Amino acid sequence: MEHPSNRSANNIGLRARSAAGWQFLSKGINTALQMVVSIVLARLLMPEDFGIVAMAAMVTGLASVFRELGLGQALVQRQEVSDEHTRSVFWGTLIMAVLLYAGVFLSAPYVGAYFDEPRMISVLKIIALKFLLSPLEVVPRSLLQRELDFRTPFFAALASSLAYGAVGITMALLGYGYWALVGAPLAGGTVSTVALCILTRYLPPIVPSFRGIGDLYGFGTGATGVSLMNHIATRVDYFVIGRRLEADDLGLYAKAYTLATFPLSIVTTTLYPVLFPAFAKMQDDLPRVRAAFRRVLTTVGLLTWPLLGLLVITAPELIPTIFGEQWKGAIIPLQIMVLAGALKVITSPSNALAKAMGTRYVYGQLWRQALYAALIAAASWWGAKWGIVGVSWGVLAVNFVIFGLVAHLVFLAARFGVSDYIGALRGPLLAALGGTVFCYAVQQIARACGAAPAVTLIASTSAALIATYALICFNPFLEVRASYAEVRAMLARKVGGRA
Repeated sequence: MEHPSNRSANNIGLRARSAAGWQFLSKGINTALQMVVSIVLARLLMPEDFGIVAMAAMVTGLASVFRELGLGQALVQRQEVSDEHTRSVFWGTLIMAVLLYAGVFLSAPYVGAYFDEPRMISVLKIIALKFLLSPLEVVPRSLLQRELDFRTPFFAALASSLAYGAVGITMALLGYGYWALVGAPLAGGTVSTVALCILTRYLPPIVPSFRGIGDLYGFGTGATGVSLMNHIATRVDYFVIGRRLEADDLGLYAKAYTLATFPLSIVTTTLYPVLFPAFAKMQDDLPRVRAAFRRVLTTVGLLTWPLLGLLVITAPELIPTIFGEQWKGAIIPLQIMVLAGALKVITSPSNALAKAMGTRYVYGQLWRQALYAALIAAASWWGAKWGIVGVSWGVLAVNFVIFGLVAHLVFLAARFGVSDYIGALRGPLLAALGGTVFCYAVQQIARACGAAPAVTLIASTSAALIATYALICFNPFLEVRASYAEVRAMLARKVGGRA
């Protein structure tokens, strides 16, 4: 039987723009709420409390990779979905959730002994309860994503953030210590799951059924493998530094990496959930896929590359002014890894396109991600001989390699070639280079005049933003002006309250 979510592919562009608007709105509001809650909790709790929960999160974070077995993503990618598919996804994820919880529960004493932190044992057993929530939300969330409906998840995420803050702050004020950091995410996850089920009127099936899982597990297994390799690749350099260098080095490297990938985390993690279902709906129309992907690259480049160029120039003033003199060792690694961040900005939507094109390309992603993880480990180990600067150069080199491999996968999936990349990215590159040149010029003038670092930072940043805005508005390339107009219209609709 055909599932009611199987709509036509008409108006994908309009629906995708509306979805992106809701995603940006959700990201902005919930990030602001979480920042406020984090600041309050940081004042009420001790660093040790955060450390205990952070160690537990390392374990549950790895286990979370297997939480859905990729079945939710398979629902999104399939062109046709039936009730048998959704029932199979629920029961498949329920079984996996129980196994994951049992695994974490039984291994908690050994993990606590490894970290020499007995308090982790009870924390792990409680915080792992979040796995038992995932079967209830995976189907409604996947079906909403499939239909590019991000308005409904926006309200569920807002309720979740409010519950997270209310429970966390209340427990901290009542003296529960690190348990506040355990109760807050559990409360947020429970509220989000219940809200999604209510808003979508989803009732989980009572009778077990796995008849539709055969259509999904191939794609799901590949998607899970990609997520696992990506999880390893984004953490193995931290592990190498922690093993071969000092704790201070790891702290400096982590700060540089966080800053270099900040535009990526804000923009591409917001767009990725939209791009995947949008490309999946047009997967049989390659000219349409190429045209949409070109617009995406132009828009993402405009939103991120000028900011990354700004980071390269302002790092010597930005780091000590904002974070303090003790963080100056992060300046050079930041300037190096900004280039890696610029490449990651492009590979993220490229991966969304490849995954949307089907099982064959998911497994193409899998071996590339596995190679990426291995190369990052090797480059980090080799680069550690020269400290975190050497690790940064090694990571940058690997990102150039993986960019080429992912671009080749996109060519195989959609025949999107080198000339297409050049056409999509020439405008953002011009805007970024222009803003960077103006930023550098004003910075050197301010330094020559003996201005304080904070004044130099403000002046050079202002010059860069003004120059970049002008270069976007009066860009000689039509695709840049079109992307700018689309972003403005999208934001105007959300601010004005229209879907």
